[in-house]
Amino acid sequence: MSDSGGGRERKTAHAHFTFGGDMTTARRWRRCSLVLTVAVLATMATPERHDHSNIWRRQRRRTVVGDVVGGGGWRDLDYGNLTNAIRDIVEAMTVDCTLAVHSGVENAAADFLSNTIKSLHGRGVTTTHHALLTEDHVQSLLIDIRRAVTDGHHTSYIVLSTSSLMENLLSAIRRSNLMSRNVVYVFLWLRSPVSRTFKTDILEAMRVCVITSPRPGFYQIYYSQASARPGYGSTLKMVNWWSAMDGLVRFPLLPPPKRVYKNFEGRYFNVPVLHKPPWTFVEYLNDSFRVEGGRDDKLINLLADKLHFQFKYIDPPDRTQGSGLDQGSSMQGVLGLIWQREADWFVGDLSITYERNLVVDFSFLTLVDNEAFLTHAPGRLNEAFSLIRPFHWSVWPLLLITVIFSGPILYILVDTTDGHPQGKSMLYWKCVWWSVTVFLQQAAIIPSENNKIRFVAGLLMLSVTYVIGDMYSASLTSILARPPKEPPINTLNELSEAMRDSGLQLLVEVQSASQAMLENGTGVYEELSQLVTRQREYLIGSTEKGMQLVRDNKNYAVIGGRETFYYDIKRFGAQHFHLSEKLNTRYSAIAFQRACPYRDNFDDVLMRLFEGGILTKITEEEYQKLNDKLMGSEKFDATSVVIEPVLEGSEPRQEDDDKQLTIAMSMKTLQGAFYVLAIGSILAGFLLLIEMRSHDKLKNAKRIKRVKTPFIYKQKAPIKFQNRLYDLKE
Repeated sequence: MSDSGGGRERKTAHAHFTFGGDMTTARRWRRCSLVLTVAVLATMATPERHDHSNIWRRQRRRTVVGDVVGGGGWRDLDYGNLTNAIRDIVEAMTVDCTLAVHSGVENAAADFLSNTIKSLHGRGVTTTHHALLTEDHVQSLLIDIRRAVTDGHHTSYIVLSTSSLMENLLSAIRRSNLMSRNVVYVFLWLRSPVSRTFKTDILEAMRVCVITSPRPGFYQIYYSQASARPGYGSTLKMVNWWSAMDGLVRFPLLPPPKRVYKNFEGRYFNVPVLHKPPWTFVEYLNDSFRVEGGRDDKLINLLADKLHFQFKYIDPPDRTQGSGLDQGSSMQGVLGLIWQREADWFVGDLSITYERNLVVDFSFLTLVDNEAFLTHAPGRLNEAFSLIRPFHWSVWPLLLITVIFSGPILYILVDTTDGHPQGKSMLYWKCVWWSVTVFLQQAAIIPSENNKIRFVAGLLMLSVTYVIGDMYSASLTSILARPPKEPPINTLNELSEAMRDSGLQLLVEVQSASQAMLENGTGVYEELSQLVTRQREYLIGSTEKGMQLVRDNKNYAVIGGRETFYYDIKRFGAQHFHLSEKLNTRYSAIAFQRACPYRDNFDDVLMRLFEGGILTKITEEEYQKLNDKLMGSEKFDATSVVIEPVLEGSEPRQEDDDKQLTIAMSMKTLQGAFYVLAIGSILAGFLLLIEMRSHDKLKNAKRIKRVKTPFIYKQKAPIKFQNRLYDLKE
């Protein structure tokens, strides 16, 4: 009894030692247990918010090698529920399906593949099958994926194979850039946790679904585009699940991108930037750069405020846009960074072309522009030829023919009417001289008194005086008051002719849409491409450099965007340039990475900005800033700068010719008259010499004729008889 009582006392003492000595510690343990219980219940209530790695840790740790080699790995799968799950998942995606299944599955369950295909066909889903056992099978599947991505087919790829083959397949998809918004890759990781290599190969642009099975009859669906702020690589997030009793729990199967990327929650984007006024003003320093505003800088800030993201400008290595894939299947410039996924997107004067569309995705348009070329302003024509410019070159031959033949025609009329009482030679020259004096608007007497001749001569005098003379005088007065300029180059055909005949050199910005147009165009663009390749150099780093060359040298022309030219014309002075007519319309947009999931969200904001006139307003603000800057400058010239802004797709307002000031008469203006006087004097002196020479020859001829006449000697009478002869004559 004592032992039992002693034992009872020891137990009581032990109990007292454990709980009675420190009651505060017991309360703490109870609180910790309660907190842990609540946390576990909360985790079980919201499985989609739990990290997927914790779920995979609770799965059975089996390696794929053990599953395949052991022979029982593929046999342990619940193929009946798996068939139903695949059927419901593919049907929810409403796309065609391609099954890539390991051969071990067919060996373990011969009816699985056929039952799955039959169930999909029963739901109206077109299916194809690929065996996935070796690397050759992976390459065969990649060919099919490339065809689907290129053609834009809506399809899904259900992959059930070993972990190593699925990792190699995903890595090959990433290297080959086989990403599309229409293609969904579904990987079945049923017997092992998803490897770290597989997760790090997932990009945000990939539509990757991972299906796991923590217990029989239950499948969890993880998606790579379920978060607007992906972590390292791309974070997989559970978005849905399937059970044998309830089927799919949520519809739609995958969250739509517009809902996921409605708010980026402060996410950072890497955005390349180029200096190209008025779209972006960038000041390049020694080791850095600074963005000083611009129309596109305002647009990016508007997008950031609406979609709640942050951005960081980066300086591209070669500071070019990029035109298309070269022979090495690579892209240069800003588009090369986006194509290699080193930059997220780019906003600028980036025209949409076929070559660029092969490597990036474009958003809704941000600018409507036109292709044009810029030449030096036409100079004044040589004023020495002002006297012959009132009439076109085709008029002068007819006028000269009229002057030459009017005298002989009048002679013929007079000769047939009155005859030639004074001789033919005298009458002919009188008629010729009369016609010359009439055309010179001098007084002259009609060489006939016949009324018919007077009527014809009167008509000739009226036409010469009031038609030819007055028109010539009026045109000459206007030409002298406002000297004409050289004909401008407005079309591509005129540009090609000037390059071929006058040695004009065409410049184009490197890696721009204009360069792609020259290299890939046909017709007159092909001819221009052949002409520019003969030049020593035709690629320039920026449009500004080309405009400076055009301003300083009239033998250069530069081709590019009309809106950019019009803005820079006002910066450098409108009196130095001539802008051609519109060649073709081109559209600029934001360039995104291929298969970018949040492009639609940007499109919605851009369309609202476009419809609300915000894009036009921010463009007008840049022009107004330039106008204010020019007006505040000491070198501002109101006659050389057009103040009105140019809106997207609008026609620039040309300066009115009537507002140009006329110039005063000067010796330079009248130099043509003195040239005519000098030429006339020289011609008169030349004719005088000819006449003098002819007169001397005629006089010598008469003297020689007199000498050659036979001399008859007559003997003179003696002097004494001469007086008598004179007396007889008297």
